[in-house]
Amino acid sequence: MSVGRTIAVMDVGSNSVRLLVVRELSPVAFEVIDEERFDARLGQGQVGDTLAPAALERGAEAMRLVSQVARSYGPATTVVVGTEALRRASNAPAFIADVERQTGLHVRLLSAFEEAYASFLGVINSTGLRDGWIVDIGGGSLEFMRVQGRGLAASTSVPLGAIYAAEQYLRTDPPTHKEVRSLRRAVRQGLDSPSPPPSETLYGVGGAIRNLARIIRQRKKYPLRRLHGLTIERPDLQRLVRTLASATADERRAMPGIGPARADTLHAAAIVVDEVMELSGARRLWVTGQGLREGLVWQELRGDAAVLPDVRAASISGLARANGVDDLAAEPVVSAAAQLFEATRGLHGLDSSDRDLLLDAARLAGIGMHIDYYNRDRHAEYLVHSGDLHGFTHREIVLLAELVRCADSGSPDFGSYAALVRAEDSRRVSTLAAMLGAARAVRRRRPSPVLAVETAVVRDQLHITLRGRGALDAELISLGRQQKRLAAALKVSVEVSVAE
Repeated sequence: MSVGRTIAVMDVGSNSVRLLVVRELSPVAFEVIDEERFDARLGQGQVGDTLAPAALERGAEAMRLVSQVARSYGPATTVVVGTEALRRASNAPAFIADVERQTGLHVRLLSAFEEAYASFLGVINSTGLRDGWIVDIGGGSLEFMRVQGRGLAASTSVPLGAIYAAEQYLRTDPPTHKEVRSLRRAVRQGLDSPSPPPSETLYGVGGAIRNLARIIRQRKKYPLRRLHGLTIERPDLQRLVRTLASATADERRAMPGIGPARADTLHAAAIVVDEVMELSGARRLWVTGQGLREGLVWQELRGDAAVLPDVRAASISGLARANGVDDLAAEPVVSAAAQLFEATRGLHGLDSSDRDLLLDAARLAGIGMHIDYYNRDRHAEYLVHSGDLHGFTHREIVLLAELVRCADSGSPDFGSYAALVRAEDSRRVSTLAAMLGAARAVRRRRPSPVLAVETAVVRDQLHITLRGRGALDAELISLGRQQKRLAAALKVSVEVSVAE
């Protein structure tokens, strides 16, 4: 399976200089092959519109380092952008010229809208968001975006990133109540606009938001390690805001989960995000793992059609290709699983979202095979949990992982994930797994000699009839192994036959 070009993206931000190196897998998928970050603090100590000499030196040094890492991959395309700190700085041209002289790379300044749009692409291509709000908080700026019909309907950018908010409004250590109120007022005034339609969920982008999520995940002993898709309930965020704002920088530095480089700005970011939640009417914050840099990758890969038509399908295809699996090879199994599901709707009572889960599991069930054939389902379960799957909630990830583990045998065991699932999910996964096992049995060989599968429920019996060319003994034996399991799940007897 051939792979596409390598793309390197460098983001010169107010807080850090970041590198993302990806390899194109298809027009709808890429995989990350390296990442690097240096806390250059380019926006620290900025006086008026002038960046501090020490900050410029830190920024240039960071660019030298990330350019060395990027060049080692021989990227076909290198994208280098600057955001709020450089946008506001009168001495940005001198810095850009110095970086170009030292590295040969030209830093392109993004407008506020270009920055917001790239972040929007990172979010929209990695979540199920259709209508709602996105907040992106960096070191220098805050972007607040409204999404309508999976398009960017409006965006506002204000200089209220973590560094600027802390330096301009929270000058006491710890900040006074008056300073905190002043920062909250600045957020409301900066984002002053006609009342937005309320949204239950606010989608959050940026390193500060991910750091807040790590702290809450650690305190709640959350069962999944992935941050992308983690939701922070508003009361949990408010408690954390009070804890961070009442502590000194040294006390924050000693708190578990706080990155040392964020100890003196994280409280400002938390206050800003909490106030944005108030403005948007959000009850929870959805933490996203993709943002500006990934959005720039999508623009390179897809041009004007940068918004993916189907996030889940693209993500599954990417995970399969990244693990050396032909993403189309599972389609005969998918078709058989869909047919079984539809034929037995009156028996299992599951809905279309369950059908989607079954078909996604059918596409994912074979990805563990290249690691170890004999433990393929266990490896598939691991890859679902640890792979770069997007567009799914954490509950759906857990259900998918159990489905692929039980694809051929066994029963669901949610164990430590019990807090994420519902009471009826054990029965749901058992039923779907039985259908998936039967579908795989029907397509036992590749290419499959089965030309048609006929399924029908007559009274209390499910009839599965195979039609094909040549003997179908292997398929009959495989279906026989799944027959009792399928009958128990659907609470009917199952009859399997071969017809001319």
